[in-house]
Amino acid sequence: MSIKPRIENPAQYLPVVNEIAAAVNKVNAAGVLPATTVGLVQLRVGQLLGDSYFTARQYAGDGDTRERLGAVATWRTSPLFTDAERAALALAEAVHTPNPTGERVSDELVDEARKHLSEEEIVVLIGVLGQIGFFIPLALIGAPKVGVALHEQWVR
Repeated sequence: MSIKPRIENPAQYLPVVNEIAAAVNKVNAAGVLPATTVGLVQLRVGQLLGDSYFTARQYAGDGDTRERLGAVATWRTSPLFTDAERAALALAEAVHTPNPTGERVSDELVDEARKHLSEEEIVVLIGVLGQIGFFIPLALIGAPKVGVALHEQWVR
């Protein structure tokens, strides 16, 4: 594994990538979901993908405690998360984990999430998961430097 990105700056080949990134980064601009919930979801998706960039960027932030961040992989049994955070993590996991025996996101899962998240929060969570989805190929194929924000390393 290299410490240098595989792609120095995707925007030099696809300039619209910056516009798309700016747009998808606005999905929670109104703060409908707490920043800590968004961070937990992003961390869990990074763990599921096995991606160092996504995972490390959550540890670099100051939005949550090390105990909670360290417990994200075991969120189902950890007492450190609220019911709303558990609902968001369950939906994120379902979206990003193949289910060989059926649908990924069941009616029961959504019904359970609705007990703890409003319809608006669920829609914003969908946007957050879409935002992550946009950046997944950039992170996995482009291999940005861990611990360095994209806007700082992709400047050419």
